[in-house]
Amino acid sequence: MRISSLFILMIIVSSCKEPIARKPVSSQGDTFFKESIELNKKLNAEEEEMVKNFIKSDSLTNYITSPYGFWYTYIAKDTLFQQPIKKGDLVHFSYEVNDLNYNNIYPLQEKVYKVDEEILIQGLQDGIKLLKENEEVIFLFPSYKAYGYLGDKKKISGRQTLKYRVKINSIQQSKK
Repeated sequence: MRISSLFILMIIVSSCKEPIARKPVSSQGDTFFKESIELNKKLNAEEEEMVKNFIKSDSLTNYITSPYGFWYTYIAKDTLFQQPIKKGDLVHFSYEVNDLNYNNIYPLQEKVYKVDEEILIQGLQDGIKLLKENEEVIFLFPSYKAYGYLGDKKKISGRQTLKYRVKINSIQQSKK
C-alpha cells in the first residue's frame, strides 16, 4: 500500500511541471512573408507606372493624385460650394467602368449608396467622399483599390486597373 501511495504521489508531482515549449522544425514562414511583401511592392510599382504612362499619354487631361492611392479628374466640378459627402449620407450616383484601353466593361448604371455603411470597392468608397452633388469625375483605380488579385469573377480580371466615370446625381444628408 505504501509503495502504491508513493507511486501515485510521484505521478502527481511530476505531472504538475509546466510544459516545455517546442521549437519549430523549420521557420520558412518568415521568408515566405518577406518574399510575398517584396513581390506585392514590385507588382504595385509596375501598375502605378502603367497608370502614370496612361496619364502622360492623355496630356489634355489634368489628373489629381488622391491621398488614398488613386487618381481622378473632374468632368464637372461644383462651383456653389455645396456640402461634401459624409458618413451616413444616401448618395444616388451613376457610373460606368472601363479599362485603360477605353474598352467598356460595365455600361452606365445607377446606384444608391449609404456612405461608409455599405460595401463598395475601396477606391469608390474613398472617391465618393471627395465629391459633391452634380459633380462628375473619372477615377483611375489601381487593382489594389478595385478588385485586387481575383477580379470580380465576371468581367474584371485580376490585377486590372480600372477607369470609373462617376456622377453624383443627388445626396440625402444624414440626420446625424
